Amino acid sequence: MFSTLSKGNVLYGLDRTDKIKWFTASVESVMPTIGGHNPNMFGQMPELRLDIVCNINGEKKTFQQVPSNSAIADFGDKSFVIADNKDSLYNYVKSLKDKSKAIVDSASYHESLIPQYDNVLNELMPGSASNSDEVKALKDEVGSLKSQLAEAISLLKEKAKQTN
Repeated sequence: MFSTLSKGNVLYGLDRTDKIKWFTASVESVMPTIGGHNPNMFGQMPELRLDIVCNINGEKKTFQQVPSNSAIADFGDKSFVIADNKDSLYNYVKSLKDKSKAIVDSASYHESLIPQYDNVLNELMPGSASNSDEVKALKDEVGSLKSQLAEAISLLKEKAKQTN
């Protein structure tokens, strides 16, 4: 748990700001803060959060509002994950990988659903936005037929003038 951290401890982390890479960091300070995104109900103690300053490859980085009773904190998809031990980080990264693999594995299934959804939408409301490509193609075809018809009428009129 982050509540047991002190100066000199090691944090393990995952940097997802650019390319996913893991790191170790040396804790420089741990400052308790009263935080919480959850409202404090009557009689409950406010949630203790920590601001952790650490050194990552010579650079100071501050992680704010870290839950003190957790072993891992995720700061968002394009940000950092920190853990108080290597096993917690390993398990967390493994779960992220498994989630990504499940999404990739299900892509073809979801791709096959799109035309089915389009059919249902078109049946529910013909001419709906779901078939706008089809409607555009039909409009283009009608426009082409109009110009061909105008050309045919023009040719017929010319032929009629020549015979008179």
